[in-house]
Amino acid sequence: MRRYSFLLPALLAVTGIAWADLPPGPGHDELVKLCGNCHSAEQAASLRQSRSGWEETVSKMVNLGAQGSDDEFEAVLTYLTKNFGPEVAKPVNVNTAPALEIESVLGLTRAESAAVVQYRKDKGNFKTLDDLKAVPGLDYSKIEKKKALITF
Repeated sequence: MRRYSFLLPALLAVTGIAWADLPPGPGHDELVKLCGNCHSAEQAASLRQSRSGWEETVSKMVNLGAQGSDDEFEAVLTYLTKNFGPEVAKPVNVNTAPALEIESVLGLTRAESAAVVQYRKDKGNFKTLDDLKAVPGLDYSKIEKKKALITF
């Protein structure tokens, strides 16, 4: 794992976290070094993954050109797993949440979450789960699986 800098956007996106606001600890400096040249810290905090999820994300970043030593990537991986591991998802209000929050909480694609936001801008607030069926390009089966996490 020599490269990997696209990871932080997904990690800090919805929280408005700045680099200086990331939790201190081992791996912090490596994370800033490897990711800070390409991304702002605001782009990743919504992504909560297990170690295997972070390993997959880091591998993707390496394939996209992220550069660093194996030791640096291991430090980053350990840091992310400790500070941004899985947690119980909080409900998302589909009438007020930004697309990235809808995407991360409900497991939608970027295009699907953008379609939800655009639809509510064009047609107004959703009142029921069935209202989401009308969103073009949205796989409603994903909504049904995560319905406990949706509020209005």
